[in-house]
Amino acid sequence: MAANNQQGQQYYEQPADQEYYGQQEAPQGRGGEDLTALASVPWVAIALAAHVIFLVIAWFIVPVLPETKKVDIVQSAVDTQPIPPEPEMKPQEQVEYPKDEPPQENPTEDPRITEDAKDDNNEDPSDQPNNDLAPNPNADDSNAESPHPNKGPSSAVGLGGGAGGGGGRGGKGGFAYRRARGGGGRKHEDRMRAALEWLKDHQNFEGHWSATKFSEDSTRKNARKTYNLEFIEPGKPEGDKGWEASVDIGLTGLSLLAFVGAGFDHKEGDYRETCRRAIMYLRRVQGNDGCFGPKDDDHFVYNHSICAMAMAEAYGLSGDAALRSNSERAVEFIVSAQNPGMGWRYGVKYGENDSSVTGWMVLALKSCKMAGLEFDSHKVYGDAAKWFDAVTVDVSGYPKTGYNAPGTDNARLRTSQDYLTNPSMDAINVMSRLFMGAEGWDVNNRTIKSQAKAMNECLPAWEHHKIDYYYWYYASLALFQVGGSYWDVWEKAMAKTLLDSQRGFRTEDKGSTKDTLDEHGSWDSVDAWHSSGGRVYATAINCLTLQVYYRYQKIQKEKK
Repeated sequence: MAANNQQGQQYYEQPADQEYYGQQEAPQGRGGEDLTALASVPWVAIALAAHVIFLVIAWFIVPVLPETKKVDIVQSAVDTQPIPPEPEMKPQEQVEYPKDEPPQENPTEDPRITEDAKDDNNEDPSDQPNNDLAPNPNADDSNAESPHPNKGPSSAVGLGGGAGGGGGRGGKGGFAYRRARGGGGRKHEDRMRAALEWLKDHQNFEGHWSATKFSEDSTRKNARKTYNLEFIEPGKPEGDKGWEASVDIGLTGLSLLAFVGAGFDHKEGDYRETCRRAIMYLRRVQGNDGCFGPKDDDHFVYNHSICAMAMAEAYGLSGDAALRSNSERAVEFIVSAQNPGMGWRYGVKYGENDSSVTGWMVLALKSCKMAGLEFDSHKVYGDAAKWFDAVTVDVSGYPKTGYNAPGTDNARLRTSQDYLTNPSMDAINVMSRLFMGAEGWDVNNRTIKSQAKAMNECLPAWEHHKIDYYYWYYASLALFQVGGSYWDVWEKAMAKTLLDSQRGFRTEDKGSTKDTLDEHGSWDSVDAWHSSGGRVYATAINCLTLQVYYRYQKIQKEKK
């Protein structure tokens, strides 16, 4: 305790009336006696006695001392008020940067994210009208009608297609005969090229084609726009376009088919970049189940079948192994969607069937098979044949294939009820039967000949309510395979109608080029399906029709 007291005395200034009791000379008594004897007393006892005396005196004296005489024992050199602590500052957040990148001043975006970013903001077509089929005025009560009659038109029948015979795989045989050669020389080569140029110039940078925004995507910035010349709101942009919904996915597949059908792909030819972007887009929109695009629309099966066919043909033509997985998954989805023992309609194992969707699926699978992709063709084609057998019956003396019931007329959009019906389902039946191999028919089958005759009695003509690009495409593919006089009669009418109506080559367009006329090379969207796909659909499918001469090799020879 003495030690503590001495330590405290080192730091505290004592009052003036107190002695400093440090070390002094030897003390003497009043009489002069020597008091050093006290030194023999143990020092601890002396210190203790001194402290006791000090405490007794303090007990009585301190309370009456003036305030100024009071000494507080505190742990500071100066008697002061405690200083409040400084406010605690929130520590500044530390931004951690990758070790391989120096910190940036005011960083705004990470290039690693933007370079690999994928646009997940895909359009949702669920709020668009999506049920387009309605009974024709001259059809019986069994004709097709949408399961949701309150909704309007959308992507439906009319996004045509086809398939053909051949062999080999991966560009080594199946589609190699299509490969475009320098100098052209194929029939209607210049017109087909003009159509491809229009498609190339109206492709979105992301790789797809839009039914409604193709004008905004056009690279022909200085060219004048004339839109439709007649029939459907002539001269107005609105009459030039189709429905948005999910149709853009199907249009992209259809447009890509026009390029691969002419022998161009992402590996070779003049349209490598166009094909590459389209293929990349289709790969992005393919789901894990193999389906191309969302399944929000009742008619998503059309989009898928068209895209599956395009992907398979791109794979078969280029031999690019990177496309094989996409093509295989597309095939698997088609097979899984088929109704057991029958055909297809508007979904996966939908329970109902129609000849239009079934025909598209058969044709897509034929292209997949040509590309070397495997599936149980005996089972799949055999079940599809059962559907065609069920809906093909004699009507007015000839066998007629019905749309969704025996002998019914082909379907029409609710907005196109004034367009005449035609034997488009017969064309699909002939085409499918010839391409289903052992499950199909011979070219000399009686029904095939009878239906070919029906098509010859309903030839292409540039008359408003007869224009049906979808029918013209299927009938061209079917009759080219049938051959003989059936093809001769059809080909003459088909070629004249398409060549005379192609924009840039009509009398009104004489002297124009793609730099002066935005529509140069395209066809006006004035047919029975114009409200579904617009000008992009019209141009892609008519381009495919002009390729019929070399798109598919004949798989059978007609017997004389």
